[in-house]
Amino acid sequence: MNVLSENELKETLQMMKDGDLTYYEKNKEAILTSMVQRIGSPDGELRDRLIYTMFFRLIIEQKDIDFDKMSELLETSLHALLFHRIEETQSDAVFTRAFTTLLMALILHRDVEEDFLTEDQLRKAAEGLIRYLQLERDTRGYVNGKGWAHSIAHAADAVDELIANPKLDPASFPELFHVIINQIMRSEVLAHDEDERLINPLLRLLERGMDSEVIHRHVEQLPHHLEECKQHLDEEKYWYVVHNVKTFLKSLYVRLNEEQRHDLIQQSILATLKKL
Repeated sequence: MNVLSENELKETLQMMKDGDLTYYEKNKEAILTSMVQRIGSPDGELRDRLIYTMFFRLIIEQKDIDFDKMSELLETSLHALLFHRIEETQSDAVFTRAFTTLLMALILHRDVEEDFLTEDQLRKAAEGLIRYLQLERDTRGYVNGKGWAHSIAHAADAVDELIANPKLDPASFPELFHVIINQIMRSEVLAHDEDERLINPLLRLLERGMDSEVIHRHVEQLPHHLEECKQHLDEEKYWYVVHNVKTFLKSLYVRLNEEQRHDLIQQSILATLKKL
């Protein structure tokens, strides 16, 4: 099987995007393999506008990728892509990790619709995403000259699709809650609407039956958590965390208020913001 060069892949995906699927129908495996291999290309046009866009169309809109292939793509994501050079914080490797979570989100969304993943596959996806969010240190949003990395927001999208799955064991809800809420305690400024994307899986947990008291209690404890952060962070990093926490709380309050839901959480948010 021949893997396409970068230029060949670009030309092929642009034709597909324009509606010409002739070459794709004859060379599906080579094209999909090439898309996976270049999923983290530093070329924003190829990575975002072509590879991700075509994965979206093929998996969600056209449903052209079969169940076995999607299971294979999920396996590849978890074992070959998601933790690619995870220790690096300012390298192009973040694009591979961040766009892998988006591919996982598409597969997980399709599974909610058509139920082809096993419970074990879903459990492994949950474990992988939790571990990824615990290990990811490159939180850049938009990278000049290369486009979106947006690792935290993309991972939040994947976790949201994971939680939406009725096969997911509710026993995993507490761990998922903590790994989501811990993102706002990062000591790097989250400045590209990550707060709004992190809210989605939290509200999804409530929809799936998680007790709202869990969020209520955590919001009340945030001033205490910030005091703990102050003990081991320098002044600048500490205020980054404060910024992230306040931005998240304000966004969560607006969202709950608009939807007229969970008055108790809204009240605890206002009380906490007054303390910060």
